[in-house]
Amino acid sequence: MIHLQASEFFQNIKYYHKDIDDIFEQPSNVIPTLRSYQRRAVKWMVDREKNNNLVKSDGSPFSGGILADEMGLGKTVEMLCCIMSNTAPPEFYNKKIVFNTNKYDSATDLLPKSPRPSTSKYIQYSTDLDLENKSKKSSRHMLQNWYNSVLSDMSTVSKKSIPYEKDAPIIECYCINTPPKSTLVICAVCSKGQHAECTHFEPKPFEEVPYLCANCWTLNDKLHCKATLIVVPQSILNQWIDEIEKHIASPGLKVFVYNGVHLDGYVQPISFNEYDIVITSYNNLSRDLNYVGNSDLENRNTTRLRHSKKYYYPQSPLPCIKWWRICLDEGQAIESTSTKVSEMTSCLKSVHKWAMTGTPIQKSLNDLYGILKFLDVSPYCNRNQFQKLMNGETNLMYDWFSKLIWRTLIEDVNSELNIPKLTKEQHWLTFSHIEKHFYLSQHVDCATNFSDTITRIFPNLDISFKNIDRKVIFTIIGPLYKLRQACVHPQAVNGQFLKIKGTMTMEKLMDLMIEKCCIECNDILRSLVSQHNAIAGLYLIRSEAANAVEHYRTVLSLMEKYKDKKLKIDTCQKIHVMYNLATVLDEHSTISHTLYDSNLKNDMELLEKEYIDASKQNIEITRKTVTFYSVKVAKLLEKKTLGYSDWWSDMLDWIFSPKDFLIKVQSDLEDYRVPGVPNIANRLKSVNDVYNILGVWLADLDKARIDTISILNNLEETPMNDLVQSALICHLRLKSKKGVSRNRCLLCKAEDQLQVYESLLFSVSNKQKNMSVDKTEEEDKETMYESTSKGLWKMSQKEFLLMKLFQYGQAKIINKNCLKDAAEHMKVLELVRKEFRYLRLLWTHLSDSLSAHDEIVMAKSRLRLGDNIKPEAEEDGPPKKKTKREDENDVVMEQYVDYNMISLRSEIPRTEIILEKKIGTLLYLENLKKEKENSTETEPCPICCLNGDSGWAVLQCGHSVCNICLATMCNHSDAFEIPCPMCRNNTPMNSISYVKSNRDVEASSIVIKGSFSTKIESVTLKLIELITQDPKVKVLIFSTWEKALNLLGEALEQNSINFRILKPGNKYKKTLKDFKENDKINALLMKLSLGSKGLNLTEATRVFFMEPIIKKADEFQAVGRIHRIGQTK
Repeated sequence: MIHLQASEFFQNIKYYHKDIDDIFEQPSNVIPTLRSYQRRAVKWMVDREKNNNLVKSDGSPFSGGILADEMGLGKTVEMLCCIMSNTAPPEFYNKKIVFNTNKYDSATDLLPKSPRPSTSKYIQYSTDLDLENKSKKSSRHMLQNWYNSVLSDMSTVSKKSIPYEKDAPIIECYCINTPPKSTLVICAVCSKGQHAECTHFEPKPFEEVPYLCANCWTLNDKLHCKATLIVVPQSILNQWIDEIEKHIASPGLKVFVYNGVHLDGYVQPISFNEYDIVITSYNNLSRDLNYVGNSDLENRNTTRLRHSKKYYYPQSPLPCIKWWRICLDEGQAIESTSTKVSEMTSCLKSVHKWAMTGTPIQKSLNDLYGILKFLDVSPYCNRNQFQKLMNGETNLMYDWFSKLIWRTLIEDVNSELNIPKLTKEQHWLTFSHIEKHFYLSQHVDCATNFSDTITRIFPNLDISFKNIDRKVIFTIIGPLYKLRQACVHPQAVNGQFLKIKGTMTMEKLMDLMIEKCCIECNDILRSLVSQHNAIAGLYLIRSEAANAVEHYRTVLSLMEKYKDKKLKIDTCQKIHVMYNLATVLDEHSTISHTLYDSNLKNDMELLEKEYIDASKQNIEITRKTVTFYSVKVAKLLEKKTLGYSDWWSDMLDWIFSPKDFLIKVQSDLEDYRVPGVPNIANRLKSVNDVYNILGVWLADLDKARIDTISILNNLEETPMNDLVQSALICHLRLKSKKGVSRNRCLLCKAEDQLQVYESLLFSVSNKQKNMSVDKTEEEDKETMYESTSKGLWKMSQKEFLLMKLFQYGQAKIINKNCLKDAAEHMKVLELVRKEFRYLRLLWTHLSDSLSAHDEIVMAKSRLRLGDNIKPEAEEDGPPKKKTKREDENDVVMEQYVDYNMISLRSEIPRTEIILEKKIGTLLYLENLKKEKENSTETEPCPICCLNGDSGWAVLQCGHSVCNICLATMCNHSDAFEIPCPMCRNNTPMNSISYVKSNRDVEASSIVIKGSFSTKIESVTLKLIELITQDPKVKVLIFSTWEKALNLLGEALEQNSINFRILKPGNKYKKTLKDFKENDKINALLMKLSLGSKGLNLTEATRVFFMEPIIKKADEFQAVGRIHRIGQTK
């Protein structure tokens, strides 16, 4: 491969164009006067269309090329001039349509033959009278067709011999519902019928135009069309229309915008001949690929379906046409030959083919191959031949490409343009301290993910980068994108702070980072305490009580040490330490005691009481709420059941039209249904069904409520110790063996009853879980109900039915007593639903209280030796593998004691180092927060006693020294760590954090409202400065990510800067118009992928990039939106 720079490549090509002059007669209806370089370009283009000696891959003459003028030089005007200078001659497109019936007959020889209509009889008008006459014969036709179908299935005669009715055309239309008063058009080739409205067929008066269906168009010879097909990015489609209206004088060019089959439906290919230009987008082109091909005819060629297809789809009309000219604007869009757009363009045929692009080469000369494949220019549209050209003689390559590419640079014709000189500015920003901390934490995570991804994808790293698939490359560098996003704003990072609504301030970020760091410290401290407790238990197994006591006391010292640093040890871990330390001291009187040892049991009891009282308090509060609702329900019921009265049965007897009532209720129930809940609408066949369903439901509901309240009361009255013991056997820890029956505890029975009650009261799904063959009957019952309400708790279908009956009575029945009872009944049911929620909450708190008692019991246990029992052997087979029971987490086998001891001895120092480092980070963040809150107050350096105007260094222990003293300490230290002057703890030099003094920050006269990231505040500040200098200034702001633009938009809004965000959709055109015409709008924000190509935005004078752009070609394209013809500022 010849590694040439794009500039060198185009410079050599320009040498071959030096003799082309600017003597060219501009078309009279082109309004702007072409500049000299434009006349030379158009002259070359017309010459390439009329005198080209290149050939296509099929051997026919090639015509066209690549217009590669730099962005902003007027390629659109040059192409319009070429279109006007070389229009299609009438003999090209004024040809009579010839039916190529041979192709169709070969594809449909298995179809029944029907006489083809003459072209003068391709339309059949359907009137109301016709429809009425057809309906009279429909029954006989249906019976005859059914008879023929059955006969063909049973007969041995070939199906193609079955006669078809000559006068009845086969309708294969694209619509689902027949349009009213539709006009039926008959294909002149296959005699199939479609509706004229569905195919957009509109024959002109006194003009004999045959109708072809979409499938026959694909088989027929391509229709010659005088139009030029222009394919553009969706973002500049409207701009092309505006440019045509602006630069072409009346009568001008007739333009048609083709939106694709998915939006416009099928467009008759012959209708394109009425236009000079047809414009479509790359998106529409790629979608039309779904409508390309004659798969339907291919299926007919192989076999005939037993039943005709129910739905038919149209073909795209674009491949059915031989265009006079095809032009791809922003032709680099087909750089990849595997995309849908590239595949669709290969289906299009034309006399002339052009590609317009300001950046034909973005990475290497290989980028040109996609365009060459579209142009279909031989021999280098073939990949192998193209590679030979790239690796061959350079002069041959330049000579060949000079016949295909025209390139003009702004710097070459700057004297003709008078465009202001382009200046570039780079603004280097420094993270705030909290942003830097966030970025470094993201850097660690991204580096880990990157390494894991590389290791997973490439176990063997001996692979060339160029041999890696592009998708794999994106997977590899995916984690690194987060670092670029973190430079814009922490909230711009994908997957971060999803729960935060609105823009996160830096103060909020500070609080979140402190909270996160505190949680991490607690996790590490919890792990350290667990390690000390575990090794203490191992020492007790080895009868080394003194060493065990030492570790228990270390945990007590950790509790005291981190009390003031907001770090907490779990209550259960504290109870474990206090209980076991007190037990060991009681058993070993020889171990020396401390002053604190006498209070161990009292402190432990206080902790137990606090732990249990928390759940007891919740029970008392919830019980009061349950009692409140129960009293209200009892007051309304007045010793009645939940059936309340017979109002609903009386109302059922009074229904005037039971059928209408049932239809209305069934419809409402269908709309009300909940997924997973059987719908009772299908069971409502009569009023008696409603009566039976409501009667049974109210009786079951009343019984379920009484049983639920009773079992919960019983649960509260049972002593907690008894509940814990039964729960231990039932579900907390021990699991019964296969085939051993066991009784369910009272807590589980209460839960079962609550679920039964809930299924009656609410629309919840009671799905039976998958049962394994090893489960006992009790285990099946334990997991019988699986509530899927997830907090929605909609009223049950039965209550909904009752409510609909009440509403019917309000509208139809005037009996006041009945309606009063109904209203009271509905109120009772509503209170019962509210009561249930607190009954369920009461059970939850009772379960939590039971678990708290069990956790205290578990907390007091320590590691113990297990029994070395050999695995049980099966009668017929190998020994059965022993599985660890859930209550054996505190069991260790004797052979593993020494191994676990060594492992814990090495883990404890590592965990301590990690904890100290993380605590240092926490202290650093807290100091940052204090520094920001108390910017005028600073503590003096503990060494020099000065205020530290040069900034501060925060050590891992949390103490600070000024930067001058730190430099002196580092110069006198030979090691890679320095001691803290306050506590003498060592800190590695790479773990020192720095805080910049506020005195070093230059105060700005402009104050930014709100708290945003450094980059967003800098962009906002720069905009304010520009607006201050020129209130009508207009700026384009690009970013790779939409989230970054939204965050910037909030900053601009808070600072009263008028802006617009360009997004695809219905408001796209209006947004551009507002920005161009409204002087009060100063900024246009857009994604790089959306607005960097093709747009003409010379109203703006500056371009901001919120982050460095990886692809330089995209950056040049974005700058080209303003640095172009028409720019005066």
